[in-house]
Amino acid sequence: MKLEYQEYQVRKIINVHKHIDGPWFWGKYTAHPYIGCRAGCAFCYERSGRYLRGRSPDTFHTAIQVKTNAVEQLEKEIARLEKDIISVGDWQQPAEKRYRLSRGMLQVVLQAGFPLFIVERSPLLLRDLDLISDINQSTWAGVAISISSLDPVLKRAFEPYSPGVATRLDAIEQLSKAGITVGCALMPTLPFLSDDVPHLEETIRAVKDRGGSFIMGGGLTMDGSQAEYTLRAYCDLNPSLAERLRTLYQWETDGKPAFSPPRAENSHLGLTVRELCEKHNILDRMPRYVLPGPLALNKRIAERLFLRTYDLELEMAAVYRIWAYRKAAWTVDEMEVDIAALYREKGMTGLLALPGVGKRIAGLIAGWLDMDTT
Repeated sequence: MKLEYQEYQVRKIINVHKHIDGPWFWGKYTAHPYIGCRAGCAFCYERSGRYLRGRSPDTFHTAIQVKTNAVEQLEKEIARLEKDIISVGDWQQPAEKRYRLSRGMLQVVLQAGFPLFIVERSPLLLRDLDLISDINQSTWAGVAISISSLDPVLKRAFEPYSPGVATRLDAIEQLSKAGITVGCALMPTLPFLSDDVPHLEETIRAVKDRGGSFIMGGGLTMDGSQAEYTLRAYCDLNPSLAERLRTLYQWETDGKPAFSPPRAENSHLGLTVRELCEKHNILDRMPRYVLPGPLALNKRIAERLFLRTYDLELEMAAVYRIWAYRKAAWTVDEMEVDIAALYREKGMTGLLALPGVGKRIAGLIAGWLDMDTT
């Protein structure tokens, strides 16, 4: 596979998200030095139109765009930001061996004193374990190693150029031994192929045995050219399953697939992962790191509300209820006054005055505050 590097400079590298992505990766900022990925996974969401930005999906894994000023730009921008979790790094081989931009960006994160989160398929990140460990000592570092399944047949069919799964498990073990919070982004699980109990349990057990502390299971999304690549991989592997995939995503001929499978499928997957995680004594969510400070309790209360949204999704609760908790979580997470002080001064009236916080959620928050402050 011949690789082409397209070098250019960016005016902005840090993405500042409107809200943190609770209860998943808990990040506020992201910054990546490359566009495109030599792993070329058929199911990668970055093959969809919204991420390609005019690029051809056919060259997504062979034409790698390199932000040559990534390190310098990160250093400029991070100095103006409030400290929160930032996700950086993109350990593509051989691009990163040549440019070493991810390592340079880690050095900036360390110097700036920011906590770090990494979601990654490549074990090349172990090259920079010294910096990741230093960041963890200074503030916090967390890593989610991305694995779809341990099945070699499925790896060949859907991610033929990605690093070996065994090396990714080894990375989990080494990160765990170094004291890094590490687990697995078990995603996407593939309908009819890797979303059954034997496949899921095999991966969960392997991650736990290597010292991983959490699993985050996620289903397959379908969008644009990525959906076409995924369907093609299904057809090559098992044409009958390809037709079932079309049915699951309501994908008519000459039409577009639904972005996600039905809610019942997502709920079943999440509950199955949770049950297996409980069986093997490993979390099914990544714990949130919270920077110490006067608003730390706000973040912890918000974390509980975000986790409640996930519970409600698994329960297939009414969508309005899920959104009520999500909006309340955003409110608490982003408020600039100490919620405990607000509650002491104004009681339930103060909580009910918060945007998006109704009686049920205010009562829940009050109960948590009473427990946390007694």
